[in-house]
Amino acid sequence: MNTTSFFIRKAEASDASVLTVLILQVWLDTYVKQGISQTIADYVLSQLTTARTASYLAQTNTHILLAESNGHLVGYCQTSNGKRHAQVSAEHQAELDHLYIHPAFFGRGIARQLLTEAEAHLREQGVQQVWLTTWVGNDRARQFYPLAGYADIGETIFRMESEDIANRIFCKSL
Repeated sequence: MNTTSFFIRKAEASDASVLTVLILQVWLDTYVKQGISQTIADYVLSQLTTARTASYLAQTNTHILLAESNGHLVGYCQTSNGKRHAQVSAEHQAELDHLYIHPAFFGRGIARQLLTEAEAHLREQGVQQVWLTTWVGNDRARQFYPLAGYADIGETIFRMESEDIANRIFCKSL
C-alpha cells in the first residue's frame, strides 16, 4: 500500500473553488463511463458549480472535512445533520452526502479517516444513524461501505433530468 502524508481539516468558504474542481474530477471519473451525454453535461454544468459548493459551505447543518497532502486537496467528506430518509428508522439521522477521494490517492486510508472523523462529529451532534446512497455501478463504494460498518438496506432512485438511476441505500448506527 502506498503511504501518503495527509491531514484533515474543516472546510472554509475560501475552499469553494478548489473543492468544486475535486468534485468535478471525481464525479466525472466515477459516473461518466460511456461518454458524455447531453443529460450529463447539463447536470454537471448546472449542479456542480462553485456557487453551489459555496452554498453548502455556508449551511449550518452541513459539515465538510477536507483531506490535504502537500498543500493539495485530495479528498473530502460532506454530511448533512437532520437530513432524513424514509427507509432509515432513527429519530436523529444524517446523510453522508459525499465521500470523494482523488483517484490518484485511492487505497491510502484517506476515505477511512475522513469517514471516521465525520462519524465522530455526527455522534457529538446526537445523530443515531447515518445513511447514504450510491450508484449501483459504483463498485468501489459498494465494497467500501460494508467494510466500514454500513448495511445495504435497499434501493432508491436518483433522478437526473428524465433518467432514473438506480442507487443503493447504506446505513450505519452510531
